[in-house]
Amino acid sequence: MTARAILLLIGLSLAACAGGPSGQQATRWDGRWVGYFESSLGLLGCPSRSVLDIRIEQGRMAGGGSTASLTVDVSGAVAPSGEIRDGLFRREGRAAAVMAGTFTPTEAAGRWQGSDCEGTWRLQPFP
Repeated sequence: MTARAILLLIGLSLAACAGGPSGQQATRWDGRWVGYFESSLGLLGCPSRSVLDIRIEQGRMAGGGSTASLTVDVSGAVAPSGEIRDGLFRREGRAAAVMAGTFTPTEAAGRWQGSDCEGTWRLQPFP
């Protein structure tokens, strides 16, 4: 076996151990994050301050929040830089608001905007 073939095999082995190009590796943002979301502008019926509880696994966000009259599901991804990508609040399976913001090692914060309401959100890592 040539040195070139050995280096190729080593490279392929390392890529497979790291999760490869499929993105199936843990990220620095993985874990449970808790906090709140609230309306800063909108009509009556826009959510007041509500609990938000999400889990990030391999950079993908899932979770949600609720009040007595409203339940939202959160989906999207967190880039290696901490920026949210494709962040959505969903109600009854439909996109209800776009979620934007940034994660740091100690907190995450940003804005959300729907057709009738908009506001802010904030999270901290759950121990």
